[in-house]
Amino acid sequence: MDATHTDGAPDGDVVLQARGLRKEFRGFVAVGCVDLDIRRGSIHALIGPNGAGKTTVFNLLTKFLMPTSGKILLEGIEVTREHPAALARRGLVRSFQISAVFPHLTVSENVAVALQRSVLSPLKFWQGRSSFGNIDLRIDGLLAQVDLVAFRDHRAGDLAYGRKRALELATTLAADPKVMLLDEPTQGLGHEDVDRVTALIKQVSVGRTVVMVEHNMKMVAQIADRISVLRRGEIIAEGPYEEVSRNPEVIQSYLGSRSRTRERK
Repeated sequence: MDATHTDGAPDGDVVLQARGLRKEFRGFVAVGCVDLDIRRGSIHALIGPNGAGKTTVFNLLTKFLMPTSGKILLEGIEVTREHPAALARRGLVRSFQISAVFPHLTVSENVAVALQRSVLSPLKFWQGRSSFGNIDLRIDGLLAQVDLVAFRDHRAGDLAYGRKRALELATTLAADPKVMLLDEPTQGLGHEDVDRVTALIKQVSVGRTVVMVEHNMKMVAQIADRISVLRRGEIIAEGPYEEVSRNPEVIQSYLGSRSRTRERK
């Protein structure tokens, strides 16, 4: 289905919207009737215990899964049936939970590949660097945003894990996203790297919209403007951290999840 303007388009402050989003897998309802309004220029976190459906919602928003029903709008245009590549061209770009860099390329070469990918069609992907003007300035500008200029000539595979996550941010930024979707950006990081990546996300979010799935509640409390809490595929609370952290359903959901984990042990 071609993207079309809808009568129910969001107001100017909402850049990404979901209405009645539902996903079934052979009769199992993983996500049921989820509504979301992602405000322009905000950091919006999706949280919830294991199995809550947050990753499924994330994959629906980025079109790595097709919804069973419901609709998704980007800047007032329905994009429910569009493919991930089409969404990326519209400015909705995602990262992945597992580090995804080219380990045998240098840091600057990884960013160069991302820049070429963002502006060229597949048939012209291997066009020479000269067609991009002064690409080195663009590379250094992106690396500066994530504090990796000093590592531009290092092999990506030799970087510490936290710096690999920073490089992923740079390659995501290379697509000049309007909406940046981050899947567990602090997954597997030590405390020092969590603090570094948290600060970088806050830094690069200026002028952009960020949606993230995240399990680190300290990190979410520090930088998220708004939080949607999922349980069993439905949103049970939404608002700023101070508000949702006091919600009885949220407290019960998280404490219940921890209790069941202790019982299994």
